[in-house]
Parts: sequence; C-alpha cells; structure tokens
Amino acid sequence: MRRQPRKLCPDSKLMVPLDALRPTQITVGGYHVAQKVHVTRRVPPEDRAAFLDRHRVHLVIGPEQALYVVDHHHWVRAWHDLGLTHVPGVVRADLSDMDVPAFWRHMVAEHMVHPYDEHGRRRPLTELPAGIHDMRDDPYRSLEAFVQLAGGYRKVKTAYMDFRWADYFRRHVAGPFDTPHHFAIALAQAFRLAHAAGARGLPGYIGPLGC
Repeated sequence: MRRQPRKLCPDSKLMVPLDALRPTQITVGGYHVAQKVHVTRRVPPEDRAAFLDRHRVHLVIGPEQALYVVDHHHWVRAWHDLGLTHVPGVVRADLSDMDVPAFWRHMVAEHMVHPYDEHGRRRPLTELPAGIHDMRDDPYRSLEAFVQLAGGYRKVKTAYMDFRWADYFRRHVAGPFDTPHHFAIALAQAFRLAHAAGARGLPGYIGPLGC
C-alpha cells in the first residue's frame, strides 16, 4: 500500500514552482497585473526575497497534492509575467486526503473558488484555467482595484468583495476601455459611482448613507 504524504498544517510556509499553481478564478485585471509588475520591478534585488515574503501566495493543497491559489492571483500572474520560477506560499488548508468531488464541494461551500468569466457570468468548474498564464483579462476587475486604491471604498474581509464591486461597475460603466486614456476616463466615472446611492449595499462603502 502506498504511504500517504504527511498533511501540512495551516500557515505552513513553502516555496512552490509557479508553473505548478492552479487558479481558482477565471479572470484577473490586466491593468492591475501590470501595476504589480511595475511595483515588483522597482524593488531592489537585495530586498526582493523579503518583498515576495510579504505577499506570499495563499494555497490550498488538493487531491494528488495539486496546489490551488486562493488569494493573490494578481501577484502570481505578475510574477509569472516577470519570469519568476518559484514563489513563496502559505498553506490555508491541506485537503489532499479528499476525493475530487468532495474537494470541490468544500471549495464552493467555503467560498474558495469563483468561476466567473470576463463578462461576469458563472461558468462550470471545468472551465477554471489550468495554469496562471491561462487566466483571462476582465478590465472591470482592474477598475474596482484602482477605485479601492484611490480610496473609493475600504478593503474589508468579505468573500468576493472585489468581484461584487467589479460587477457593480460592469452594470454602470460602459466599455471598452482598452487604452490608458479610456481607462482613466472610466476610473473617474467609477470613483464617483463608488459613492453613489446604488453602491450602499456593497462591502466597504464609504459614501453618504442618506435616509
């Protein structure tokens, strides 16, 4: 009988090959990735290890010891685009003893997978990308990220808050904004919308509460 590998405890730290990582989201924001590429490039070589350590990739270990990214998808994609081969990770959960159906039931129940495409449509789990480089660009995810960075709303610990804001902007900000000029115009519009009455129910809202 083959001996099962020892399970890792939560918060275990390890270095992982970037090409072995599997996303739990279909999309990233391309402009947001580009910003993280720029930030990483500006880190002096002697500070690079400490910088990466501060942004460790959050992982769930699945069946067959597969490594699933459950947070920091944008950092991982940026580091992939920079040509890094190994990145630091931290284990959120080791579920390697589960069978595949039980694993995905758990991931869905615990809000650790978000299979929505670049149009905000839910897709089957089978359409999750096989690798980091296969994630698609959703410009509305960049829009919500830059609105938050500009102080348009607070970052709070709520499941999928970034997707909820992206979908709000998707309904109210017309695209495309595939050039920096168009994106800047959309960002100004989205920032105003973040304080509008229609956003009151979204997590991190800081606009006027009204009556």
